[in-house]
Amino acid sequence: MITRIKNKIYLIKQKFKKIIYKRHPYYINIPPSQLVVNWIFQRILRLNSKVNYSVHFTSKIQGSKNILFDKNDKKIKVSFAGSGGCYFAVFDNTTLEIGSGTLWACNVCIQTANHDLYNREKFNLASVKIGKNCWIGNSATILPGVTLGDNVTVGANTVVTKSFPSNVVLAGCPAKIIKEL
Repeated sequence: MITRIKNKIYLIKQKFKKIIYKRHPYYINIPPSQLVVNWIFQRILRLNSKVNYSVHFTSKIQGSKNILFDKNDKKIKVSFAGSGGCYFAVFDNTTLEIGSGTLWACNVCIQTANHDLYNREKFNLASVKIGKNCWIGNSATILPGVTLGDNVTVGANTVVTKSFPSNVVLAGCPAKIIKEL
């Protein structure tokens, strides 16, 4: 009896993989159970329901229509689906541009608006641009108006408050260049 149940579960998993991975081959490194949970949270519980691609169920994406990236880029879609606890707040009249090949870890925060220093009811809006082939480490924060060049590595727990050129490694609070590549 137990063997039959295990065989049925195995067949269901294989069928699921065949359907999902044929349509979305870049999800091969994400466990099927996580993809199902992401789908349940997005499509049934309506968390991140306006996002057209899989988003980790613990992440929050606001203003997804203002996030610009190559929709065929596998790495970016895998980061959205697999990196939990991320918070992307992209306000109207601003954009978040993500270059191809860019990846990020869990708990990354990217914002395109911040409260004014003197008038807390006013927002300062500024777009964020991340170059190609960047890596953003765990719990990094990128604030409004930042532009990162290509091949930039942002270390864990880094707070990026200003723009940086290509081919550098950033770390610290506030971020500074610790190595040039």
